[in-house]
Amino acid sequence: RARTRGTCACAAMAGSGWGRNAVPLYAGAVLGGALVLEVLVVLVQLRHEDGEGREHEKGQPFPFLSLVSLLFLLGNALENARRFITASPSTRGVMLAGAGQGWDYCYSCQTHVPPRCAHCFSCNVCVLRRDHHCMLLGQCLGYQNYRYFLCLLLYGAAALLFGCLLNAQVVMLLQQEGTPAHTVLLLVVPWLMLLIGQVSVTTFIYAFVTDVCMVGFLFCTSFLFFHALLTLRGQTTKEWFEGDCQYNLGWRSNLQDVLGEHWYLVWLSPFIASPLPGDGISFQTRKPKSEPLTKSCDG
Repeated sequence: RARTRGTCACAAMAGSGWGRNAVPLYAGAVLGGALVLEVLVVLVQLRHEDGEGREHEKGQPFPFLSLVSLLFLLGNALENARRFITASPSTRGVMLAGAGQGWDYCYSCQTHVPPRCAHCFSCNVCVLRRDHHCMLLGQCLGYQNYRYFLCLLLYGAAALLFGCLLNAQVVMLLQQEGTPAHTVLLLVVPWLMLLIGQVSVTTFIYAFVTDVCMVGFLFCTSFLFFHALLTLRGQTTKEWFEGDCQYNLGWRSNLQDVLGEHWYLVWLSPFIASPLPGDGISFQTRKPKSEPLTKSCDG
């Protein structure tokens, strides 16, 4: 009864949180829409003009495939972001029957919590298989939403790279008469080039958007590689720092634990159903060996 009250108290403190968590999603939708409009302008300009501002021959086909590709990438990224926020990995609504081996006690929620579960002071609730709290989306990364986080990073990086390459192409066309060093400086320090009067406002905007897309691409790619490595090793960030490898069951089983039964299809669309094999409370560990468990997570 005490554990049930503790679980209810933890859920009451957490609340729905949708109003707070939806703000980053709305902001992402606005930024994504702005990127679509900006890229649309870029596609139209690439269709009609060359580097010297002269119009191409009429009858050039509209870059429909490029626009559809961008919409596909952004649509997947936003839907994965929405599902990442709504698929809460917290203990809210989860019946914690009793303390077992490896369980801990959360003094904030006043209840026993299973292994790999930790309290998030930002969400004010315990999170199953907690990795970290994502400040950009206002949600914890845990058992229920790890799949959507990885796919969000993948499609976000692809969309940002797409926008970066298109804008860089426009910058190159606008700078055909300039030296390579001038173009490099424009892409590295566009504000400086604008202040000293070396480029027009239009060229500066294209260069600035290129830089923003590139920084975002590098940010998403770095997080994607790191968390993909953790997934293949069956670890959370905390377990990686501590060298805890007891949940490493091999790369295929590790992928299934995080991405579900259809782990090889979830990358295509967030709408593909892929049930997780466990419950987020109990986790299978490596078979015990005669020698002590080493720090290596290979094999």
